[in-house]
Amino acid sequence: MLPRPLAPRRWYSPPIFRITIVSSREQCRRFVATIRTDCISAIRTRMGIKVLRFAGGLIAALLFFPSVKCSAQSNTRAIVHIPTKSLTSMPLFFGKDKGFFTRENVDVDLVLMSPPTAIAALVAGELDFSTTVGAGISATMRGLPIKRILYIQQYVTFALMAAPEIKSVRDLIGKSVGAVALTDATAIAAREIIKGNGVDPAAVNFFYTQSTESSRTALMSKKLAAAMLPPPFAEETQVRGFNRLADAKDYAPLSGIGLLASSDTLKRNSIKALSVIRAVLRTMLYMREPKNHSELVDYILRIHKIDSTVAAEALATVMAVYSKDGTKPRDAVQKEIDIYREALKITKPFTPEELEDMSHQRRAYEFLNR
Repeated sequence: MLPRPLAPRRWYSPPIFRITIVSSREQCRRFVATIRTDCISAIRTRMGIKVLRFAGGLIAALLFFPSVKCSAQSNTRAIVHIPTKSLTSMPLFFGKDKGFFTRENVDVDLVLMSPPTAIAALVAGELDFSTTVGAGISATMRGLPIKRILYIQQYVTFALMAAPEIKSVRDLIGKSVGAVALTDATAIAAREIIKGNGVDPAAVNFFYTQSTESSRTALMSKKLAAAMLPPPFAEETQVRGFNRLADAKDYAPLSGIGLLASSDTLKRNSIKALSVIRAVLRTMLYMREPKNHSELVDYILRIHKIDSTVAAEALATVMAVYSKDGTKPRDAVQKEIDIYREALKITKPFTPEELEDMSHQRRAYEFLNR
C-alpha cells in the first residue's frame, strides 16, 4: 500500500545538501514540473530580492556581451531517488555537495520517497534513477523494464535492532518487527536473519514503515519490538541501550544501494547515465582516501546530531561494503537472486545478466582509469 500523500517538503542540512521528500507519484510529477521553472523565478523564491538584482545585472551583462556563456545552462538535470537520509546514501549527497556531479555537467536533484513509490515513478519516467536495488530486483522479476547499472554497496549494512528487553531473535516470536517495504532489502534481510536463527518468519509480525527514519522512530517510541536500521541509526540506537541482534550481511549477500534505471531511460539518455555513474565513482574514490576521513566524519556530524565516535563507527560500517569499481561478484549476485526468488515465490529462474546492464559502468570505469 502506498503511503498517504502529504504536502511535499524539503529537508535541508549544511552546507548545501537538499533532499526533496515526496510521498506519491503525483507529488513526484509536481516536483518535476517545479524544477523546470525559469531561473529568475527560482532566484526570486529562494535567494531574495538582493540576489535578484544581481541576476538582473548578470542578464544585462549577457545582453551587452553575448560572447559570455553560462556554463550551467549546458548541465544535464538528473532526478535521483534515495530511500533514506542515512549513510547508505552518502555517496549521492556528499558527491553533490563536493561538486563531483557538477564536474560531470550534471545538476542532480535527490528525491526521498518510499521504494514502491520510487519504482512506479521510475517506470513512468518521472525519475531518472533510483538507488533502491532491493525493490528493483523484485520489480524486474515481476516483468518491469528496470536494470541495475551500478553497485555502490556490495552488501547491505542493515542491523536488526531491538528494544532493551529483547535479548535474542527468538524473543521476537509474536512481536512486531519494522522493515521499509514488503519487497525491499530490509524485509528480505530480516526474514533471512529470522530463518537463520531457527525461527519461522511467519511467527513474527512485520510492519512496513516506508522509510528507515520511520522504523527508527517507531522502535525508539516502543511501537515496534525490533527494526532493520542502517548506519548511523543502528549505532545511534545501540548507544541508547537498544540491542543489536544481528547484521544482515552475515546472513545474506543482498546488495545495498546502487543505481537503477528503466530500459527506456538507458536508451534515451545513455550519456546522462554515464555522467551520473562517473560522478558516483569519483565520489567513492574520494571517500576511500584515508586523508579525507576526518572531513567525512565532520560532514556526518553536520547532518546527524550524533557523537563523533558513533559517526566514525557508522562511517566504517558503510565504507567496508562499498564497491571499489561499481560491480559485484557474479556468484554473489546469483545467490541474491535466488534469495529473492524464494522469498517472493517466483519460480522463473533469472541470471545476473537479465537484471543488470553494466555497460555504462564499464565505460565510466575505463574513462576514469585512462
